[in-house]
Amino acid sequence: MVFTPKTALSPVSKGEDSRPAVPGRNDSDLIVRSESLQRIMRLAEKVARHPAAVLIVGETGTGKEMIAHAIHNHSLRCNQPWVDVNCAAIPEHLVESELFGYEKGAFSGADSMKPGFFELANRGTLFLDEIGDLDLKIQVKLLRVLDGVPYYRLGGSKKVSVDVRVVAATNQDLEKLVPAGKFRSDLYHRLAQFKLEVPPLRERPEDVLGIAEQVLRQHYPDSRFSQDAIDALLAYPWAGNVRELKNLVFGAVLQARDAHVEIRAADLRFPDSVSASRQTIPAGAALDEVEKKTILMALEKSGGNQGKAAEALGISRRTLLRKLKSYREAELKSPAGTLSVGQQRYYRAQLEIAIKLKYAGETAGATLLNISGGGAGVKTERVLKSGAPVTLMFSIPGSDVASEFPGRVTWTNKDQYGIQFGDLPASLRTSLQRWLRTEMKKDGWDLETAE
Repeated sequence: MVFTPKTALSPVSKGEDSRPAVPGRNDSDLIVRSESLQRIMRLAEKVARHPAAVLIVGETGTGKEMIAHAIHNHSLRCNQPWVDVNCAAIPEHLVESELFGYEKGAFSGADSMKPGFFELANRGTLFLDEIGDLDLKIQVKLLRVLDGVPYYRLGGSKKVSVDVRVVAATNQDLEKLVPAGKFRSDLYHRLAQFKLEVPPLRERPEDVLGIAEQVLRQHYPDSRFSQDAIDALLAYPWAGNVRELKNLVFGAVLQARDAHVEIRAADLRFPDSVSASRQTIPAGAALDEVEKKTILMALEKSGGNQGKAAEALGISRRTLLRKLKSYREAELKSPAGTLSVGQQRYYRAQLEIAIKLKYAGETAGATLLNISGGGAGVKTERVLKSGAPVTLMFSIPGSDVASEFPGRVTWTNKDQYGIQFGDLPASLRTSLQRWLRTEMKKDGWDLETAE
């Protein structure tokens, strides 16, 4: 479906919807077919009538600003100003003057008084995009304004009072920035009186087709996508979310010969990294099966390196692990639970044991989280640089012999790292593979043997 906003009645207009159009934006253009986004829009409409601050979180390009517009258009402030600010786009030394304004003579070049964004949004809505990029000094003043405390313009001596409803958005995890000292805890809780989490486009396949068809209809109403194009659109991970999808379809439209052309998969110019995967997926395959094939092919192409596979797919490593776990559990429940020789190379045993690692000439403690024949995942407080050599030192479970596993750091995620093993001694590699096969059997797998 296409999201169509209900009439928002202001205190003045008791009957007609007299909301002014927001230049360049219309939340009725937002495609909402997926159940997850429909739920988000219902919550947005519900919270719109309350004065609470709203924090919208999600990856870049997921439509956070459109949802913020929907909140404004459904609120009792809908007839009042809408002001949107990209906090990351304002130079650091200008943020305070832009948000709170300045008086004439406040600094060189200040030839006249200028109201800030808060004043411009008085009685309306101020949308602060990329709020996680604000400097800590500005965060302090922002918190006071949000609490209703009058403020001074830069260089001013007269306090300014405003009535503004703030909607903020970010693609960062503010809850993790708070303990790191990069975002104030009190400001976070003030902004997140109500929190909306927008799912990425790859988790909303219904919206993928809706948005793609919308872009196509805007240019060629009589055109359509072929079945192989639909399959390709559903299989692609959309790391750039809605922006990437619109750009890709628009590019295909520009290449179209006439207004009645059928857009095929070959017309959709995906990055080369996924072209092979796209071409080997059969038309008409079920969505879950398409996703599974794409993930497994990306994993095979990366040589079993989960970090590289996740990066190529445009998803987090955690999401990839969750998908692989679900595939494993599904296969265990099915009558055919056999791992081929090739699949055995990608098996990863989950465990949690204390180990040592040697890095940059120093030895540090770490926790071994998982291990396969080609590498391991570790957690350590020692900061490891991607691509740097590292040696893991531990005993294979069931063995009392301490061994060294040389390798390189292939991915990083906070305090967790992926290590790809180098050339291991033949005896050590054999011992590791023997133990891994034992773990596979414990997990219920039947193992195919090499002929």
